Amino acid sequence: MIRQGRQRGGFPSDQGCRKKKPFEMRTTHFLITRGWLPGLVSLALGSAGPLTKAAPAQEIRREPLILKEGGTAEKPAVFDGKGLIIDLGIDVTDHDWIKSGDLWTSRGPFPDHPPVADTQRAALFIAEVPVRTMRDREAERQSGVPGKVIFLAPANLEPGQLTHTPDGSVCFRWPDGKAPGAARIFLPPPGLASGVSIVCSYLTVRNVTAKHAANDGFNIHGARLGIRLENVKAFSNGDEGISAHETVQMDVVGAEVAWNGSSAGGIADVNDSVTTYMNCEIHHNLGAAFYFDGKYHRVTDCLIHHQDRDFSIRGDTMVEKSGIEWRRDPGPGAPR
Repeated sequence: MIRQGRQRGGFPSDQGCRKKKPFEMRTTHFLITRGWLPGLVSLALGSAGPLTKAAPAQEIRREPLILKEGGTAEKPAVFDGKGLIIDLGIDVTDHDWIKSGDLWTSRGPFPDHPPVADTQRAALFIAEVPVRTMRDREAERQSGVPGKVIFLAPANLEPGQLTHTPDGSVCFRWPDGKAPGAARIFLPPPGLASGVSIVCSYLTVRNVTAKHAANDGFNIHGARLGIRLENVKAFSNGDEGISAHETVQMDVVGAEVAWNGSSAGGIADVNDSVTTYMNCEIHHNLGAAFYFDGKYHRVTDCLIHHQDRDFSIRGDTMVEKSGIEWRRDPGPGAPR
């Protein structure tokens, strides 16, 4: 999710924001300028009926999925992944780590992975668990240099935290519940690619899992109408699992969003977005389950567990909630 100033807007007149007829809206162009990889997938809409394109069953792709062409309000396009997994993770388990108990350090920086000062996103995953980059904010203040970045000293890391040494090496402490060396270690890809990017309107996406993206699992930007996610899963992404921006209108049904590394939330909808979530399961995200700084959002019959917070709602954002079960298990950021 890219942080931007939110535009102000009133409460939508139709409450549920289900548009029975298409309406005109100024197009917002969104260009993905980083992290493009070969093999991008797009949809093409046929001349009759709702088009359904299905990926091979249980396919695992190592490249982002960009859905570029949708349908109409009367005939939306459908992409059914049939269990498609978008996994962008880079397995670095077999790297020659310098091991000191639960504190492991790489031998120099990984290719195309320079130290990143942005602490909003997770920069590493231990199995499914996101590992957050830590900076020494007190040392930065005492330096008196505006914008100076000082990473936390390795000795001060807590379980599930990461820092960088002066030569750019990655240094992390194994998270609670993961014995050192007993789980796979993954980097997200270079750049800021999302697992699934939707850059069209009137599209339903079904049965797709997005994991280990550097940015969001499912990312939607622009003036997109009629977006619907059904039975999707967003696991272990650097930023949010699902994130809607600008004036996106989107419904999400039956999603599972877990182990995402954003400090905002597992789900984060911002700007003037209008979204609904129904029958979703949200758990083990580093931020809140839901972060809303958009226009209007509705959450119905959702299960939240292993989260420190259920909702983070900013400003005058309008949120309707009903039928929510929050099992107040300790979340991944709970005090130890």
